[in-house]
Amino acid sequence: MKTTRPALTLLVLTMALATNAFAQGSPPPPPAQQPLMFSSQAVQYRCDGGTEIELVYLNLANGNAFAALHFEGRTLMLQGRRATTGVRFIALDEQYSLRWYTQGMKGELSFLAADHTAQEKTLLSNCFAQPAKKR
Repeated sequence: MKTTRPALTLLVLTMALATNAFAQGSPPPPPAQQPLMFSSQAVQYRCDGGTEIELVYLNLANGNAFAALHFEGRTLMLQGRRATTGVRFIALDEQYSLRWYTQGMKGELSFLAADHTAQEKTLLSNCFAQPAKKR
């Protein structure tokens, strides 16, 4: 099943709101009391070996950032954390331990090994954002 961009953006927004409320320990206020301010963007990347992936980024007005990544038949929610340069997005579901690191137009997908080394292993490298396609 292919997910459309509006549907994927809605999925990201819903998951981000639920995650944000859970992290704060209380449900968010009703929409009538506080308007939701956010921006979203879908970005297609082409990586070494010709692999293409798409991420939908969601930036909330409070500074929280999220991304939805469809990879190997699963759509995973990642939460952004500032890195020395760029942003590192880490899967909220630790079972999958995916990491997406982006700096400018370039990204890299890795996972944290579940063995005793706990080292990151690169899955996709040299992923570059592609120009938006005209609709």
